[in-house]
Amino acid sequence: MRFRELLLIGVLCAVLILQVAPGAEKASETTYERFRRFVTVLEQVKRHYVTPVDDDKLFLGAYKGMLAELDPYSQFLTKTDVEQLEIDTEGEFGGLGIEITLDERRVLTVITPLEDTPAMKAGVLPGDRIVEIEGRSTYGITLLDAVQKLRGRPGTKVTITVIHQLTGKREKLTITRDVIKVKSVRAAHMVDEKAKVGYIRMNNFQRSTPQELDEAVKKLLAQGMRALVLDLRRNPGGLLDSAAAVADRFINKGVIVTTRGRTPETVHRFEAHEEGTYPDFPLAVLVSSYTASGSEIVAGAVRDHHRGIIVGSRTFGKGSVQSILSLAGGAKLRLTTAYYYTPSGRCIHRQLNAKPTDPWGIMPDIEVKTTFEDELALGEHFRKERIVENTHDEKAVPPPGGEAEKKEEFVDKALVRAVDALKAILVYRSN
Repeated sequence: MRFRELLLIGVLCAVLILQVAPGAEKASETTYERFRRFVTVLEQVKRHYVTPVDDDKLFLGAYKGMLAELDPYSQFLTKTDVEQLEIDTEGEFGGLGIEITLDERRVLTVITPLEDTPAMKAGVLPGDRIVEIEGRSTYGITLLDAVQKLRGRPGTKVTITVIHQLTGKREKLTITRDVIKVKSVRAAHMVDEKAKVGYIRMNNFQRSTPQELDEAVKKLLAQGMRALVLDLRRNPGGLLDSAAAVADRFINKGVIVTTRGRTPETVHRFEAHEEGTYPDFPLAVLVSSYTASGSEIVAGAVRDHHRGIIVGSRTFGKGSVQSILSLAGGAKLRLTTAYYYTPSGRCIHRQLNAKPTDPWGIMPDIEVKTTFEDELALGEHFRKERIVENTHDEKAVPPPGGEAEKKEEFVDKALVRAVDALKAILVYRSN
């Protein structure tokens, strides 16, 4: 009976389409055929599948599959899913500390692990593909299902199998979940004492990020900072308002970012304000292929307003906005309704079928190519680095080991290029 009712709904929908668009008779006939085929598929599954199938399970699969075809971030949320998300939002939850996505082949992929989290300590690397969770394949998994499987009570363990992007090595990792509390500003010190070039590395964007940045910049200015390197490599993003507020610190007027979709209500403009803007010191922003979302907004605004130079490699290209739409029975749709656009009107988001020649992400002004060894060394360097409370004290950032390690001291190629460029700008300004 339920299938006949569904068929009737399909017929009514086709009739409504005819009434709304009388000139589209051929298209509406195609829509009617699609409804009829959908009902036929359901009936055949119900009649011939090897074991009895629950109606709710079939329809839920249809809803989730339909949204999964759109993009990795659009999802159907059952009432249970919604309740779990509310618990996660309101209280503390255990996690691994990774930002994940589905790549163009719908493979579960790590954008980047956050520092000092279980994932980074276990050896999870940016770009790793998670092919199994607790021994079960992640093929066809949705982002929501993956998040639910990876999260859990602090202190509990989860086993994942990853394939490291840069080596192709397959590795099984058992990780103990923990409450994820990560400071945004992970390093703030003078990287070139003579030229007075400061360095700030930002891990993500959360509510406290603008205030953390203010404190770091204030300390560096008190020490005579004349130029700044803002490191957004391996920054997966976070809160949109926070990212816009960070960009606002460097830009005194104009558009920071715009969201645009198909309808007027999806259009939002974030504007810069003169109040609270930092002094006009030379600025370089470090980016990489693991710079995503909110950090791309900051880099895009800095570049389009000619406020600074972008150094590194092309960013990830994650620039979509999801809206929560309520449905009957407590279910909801998490639907992509808009994209981020830089002040010049460039869309940040990379489509699943995007080509390297397509305009997505943020391109650097100064490109610095890195190898697998460079990425591993950078991750190790980040793990050892800590916020320097007293940047005048050279002992605050000691070398990682003895004489042998000093000889193989890590050289951050992108940082060196950024500092050299800033020093050249300082010389130019002084003439």
